[in-house]
Amino acid sequence: MLRIRESCSREVSGFWTARCILRGSCVTALAVIALVLFCGQSLALEERLDPSVADSIAAATDDPYVAADAYNDAWLHEKALQALEAADREAPGTLWRLARSRVNIAENLVGKEVEPYYEQAYEEAEKAVELAPDDPFAHYTLAVAAGRVALQRGIFTASGFVKATHRHALQAAALSDSFPRALYVLGRTHKKLMEKSGLKRRLGGLNWARNDSVIYYFESALDVSGGGMIQCRVEYADFLLGKRDDKAGSREQLDAALELQLRDEQDVPYKERARKMLVNLEEATGR
Repeated sequence: MLRIRESCSREVSGFWTARCILRGSCVTALAVIALVLFCGQSLALEERLDPSVADSIAAATDDPYVAADAYNDAWLHEKALQALEAADREAPGTLWRLARSRVNIAENLVGKEVEPYYEQAYEEAEKAVELAPDDPFAHYTLAVAAGRVALQRGIFTASGFVKATHRHALQAAALSDSFPRALYVLGRTHKKLMEKSGLKRRLGGLNWARNDSVIYYFESALDVSGGGMIQCRVEYADFLLGKRDDKAGSREQLDAALELQLRDEQDVPYKERARKMLVNLEEATGR
């Protein structure tokens, strides 16, 4: 799932107190709203936001962005889209949130239904970047949407979207002091490209990808996030095993991933992937 509020959440005074009572009354919802407004974006919670709390937050605010961000954190993406119906459809903050929700919805679909969501998300995020070129969240959302389109069409068929993913993830990271998700996207982009032959990368104009960059961006993402990124750890484990034959390093990343709480909807299949990878490692090493 696309989550884009990594910075400032751990530095807000009283945040952890609010989290401890997050399943409480409307007073709690108002406290969370106040923290969201203070941060400027919704909070990067340590686990899924209780859907009933998201409903309470949405009911207690007139700000469609606060409601949409709460529903995003509760993994209720259709409700997030509905909340944004009250927002200015031409505002960049509305556009990248619409794109975020469409990406999240599409991640739970299969077949031909998927690509139209990603294409619309790309168009909305692209417009958000045009309107707010200094907004890291708009660039990040555009990077993710472009990456999804590229994966649907094939990275060499849609090499322009791969380049857009790389370019806008770099811009998102450059515009924000703390944006581990953008760093993760950069690492995963290099990783996906390095799984292909050098000849294909050169023909597609994608020969800038490097294995060293995979390591740099994944480790940077984990450093900035405090290590709390399940998907990054699983992708890094896969890279260490496949490209470096580093079984010990891979096992370390997988063990760490399984200890983490779910923060993102796609963490669920990634944890299952980590468990399967560990079983295969144990069979290969005899322990």
